[in-house]
Amino acid sequence: MSVSMRYFCTIVFLAWLLITNTSAQVHRIGGGLSFASGAEFNSGETGNPGLTLKTWLALNKQSTIHIVPSITLYNRYKLETGYMILTNYMFHGDVNAQYAFFQEGTVRAVAFGGANFLYLLSNYEPLYPTGNETLTNARDYAIGGNVGGGLELRMAPKWDFNVSGKYLFSKYPQFIISVQSVYYFKSRRRAYRR
Repeated sequence: MSVSMRYFCTIVFLAWLLITNTSAQVHRIGGGLSFASGAEFNSGETGNPGLTLKTWLALNKQSTIHIVPSITLYNRYKLETGYMILTNYMFHGDVNAQYAFFQEGTVRAVAFGGANFLYLLSNYEPLYPTGNETLTNARDYAIGGNVGGGLELRMAPKWDFNVSGKYLFSKYPQFIISVQSVYYFKSRRRAYRR
């Protein structure tokens, strides 16, 4: 396992430990798609869309403050020419604090911000090796922050549809739009029912 991948796994593990040691209650899980403006890496780009998995840990009885960890695996970017193949992969991990600042009927508006870990992997394959290639395999990671906002739309008693946008401040800055379906394990908390 590479050093960068060990850093990524260590950060994900520490975030998981931090979350599981809190007294917060996980009461919903979401999954969906993320579309990023992308990053330039190793003479290529990064792919879209990304598959996102996230959960919410409520920190207060009113369910207005949450810790929201998430992970996103983006589709590969592949560039094929007559002399080489370049394939780039991008992974994001986030831990955000989220606050619901407005609720009207079946619509809830939220703002969030937190930390982001980004991991990039690039595989370069020369089809006709000459020994003078300017590209090689590459990998990099960046730790940064993000801020954003979104809407949580109630669709059914145990289902929401969420739309959000965020800006990532990092060595590889990006704008990301996400859509998710959200499932509630139990009925909504009384303060959250609309």
